[in-house]
Amino acid sequence: MIDLGLSGKGVLVSGAGHIPERAGHGRMCSLKLAEAGARLACVDIDAGRARGIAQEIEAAGGEALAVVADMTDRRQAERAVDEAAAGLGSIDVCVDIIGGARWDRAEEFSQEDWDWTIQNNLSQVFYLFQAVGKQMVKQGTGGSMVALASVDGINAAAMHAPYGAAKAGVISLAKTFAQELGRHGIRVNAVAPGNVGTGNEDWPDNQWAVNSVNPLAPPRSRDIANAVLFLSSSMAERVTGQTLIVDGGAVIRDLWGMHEEVVARFRGGDYD
Repeated sequence: MIDLGLSGKGVLVSGAGHIPERAGHGRMCSLKLAEAGARLACVDIDAGRARGIAQEIEAAGGEALAVVADMTDRRQAERAVDEAAAGLGSIDVCVDIIGGARWDRAEEFSQEDWDWTIQNNLSQVFYLFQAVGKQMVKQGTGGSMVALASVDGINAAAMHAPYGAAKAGVISLAKTFAQELGRHGIRVNAVAPGNVGTGNEDWPDNQWAVNSVNPLAPPRSRDIANAVLFLSSSMAERVTGQTLIVDGGAVIRDLWGMHEEVVARFRGGDYD
């Protein structure tokens, strides 16, 4: 059995509760980390969601506590970190899940929608990483921080430009925190999901390349959680400043629509 190095570790998951009709990244990541033996502080703005995931972990034999905080407020984020550190004894891993998009043409986005998107997808990551970074430095035992970015922060984000800009910012933050905190043994990475929708957990096994977007298959929420688990674990103890893309291959597709028929034409000397 592979030891992931997470047994007994204190883990803070920000946005741990499950919102119906969403992908459920917070819940799935929390369950995976608890299954690996970690003790969790489940942070959510909604008390019912925070208690719900903590109780689910405890019912499965794990250890968890609920922390209620609005992580888009710097002071509440700092207080949540303090509560988690006090309740767990240490914060060895921090995972940020929070995010959301608003939709419109780039030239039509309102100031309010821009500000909301940046606050909920980028600023809150900065507040959390800043507070957790200070806590990990004080502990002196290193640690790992992981944030959910998006492939929309790597490619274009048509009809949700502020979201793409914010997620590109998350990718940049991970690199910068990684460089500055590396001397303390602290690793900082990001996971960039593709289109997981409401989870894709019902996607049939062994069905590949059935749409024009994913050369392999659409990613599921469990695939995102597995990536977070890897980056949180000792298996990634020399991985930092990286963004792990989990998108079923969507962003690797060629730009020119090359396929067998086109290649056959080229071989025949038809270049028009």
